[in-house]
Amino acid sequence: MVNVEEKHTRREFLKFSALGLGTIAATPALIAGDAPPSMSVYGSYTKNRVGSLAQLKKAGEIDFSYPDGNALCKAVYVNNEVKAYSIICTHKGCPTIYNKEKALFECPCHFTKYDAKKDGQMVIGHATGALPRVLLEISGDDIFAIGVDGLIFGRINNNVG
Repeated sequence: MVNVEEKHTRREFLKFSALGLGTIAATPALIAGDAPPSMSVYGSYTKNRVGSLAQLKKAGEIDFSYPDGNALCKAVYVNNEVKAYSIICTHKGCPTIYNKEKALFECPCHFTKYDAKKDGQMVIGHATGALPRVLLEISGDDIFAIGVDGLIFGRINNNVG
């Protein structure tokens, strides 16, 4: 019996490690196969009526859910513009409260504030991003939600709540 001592170089070790990590990373995609388009973060959305433009201009805000019944949103009328956002704070998922006078969404949990006039941009607090913006379409007096720009807190996909 011959005792052969093998020596591995650092380069061989790194190649082997990269191959192993690549296999682990690719495994979920291989198992899942081709996912339908709606499984993408930017997947297809349904068109849902939010309310009327006249109603929004009068009240200044309209509560609705989109893209499903578990996703709390709010349409607001600021600077003569119609805007809509998920009201779920991007920091820890608390529902924000809309301050109409200041046009700010304010989180009561950790005091993050988002500017409704500036596409839901975070202006102060612990969050690292803006509120997800609900994309709207206005047809006559009707306001429709047609998509979401950004990932709603706590979801891996906006269409899978």
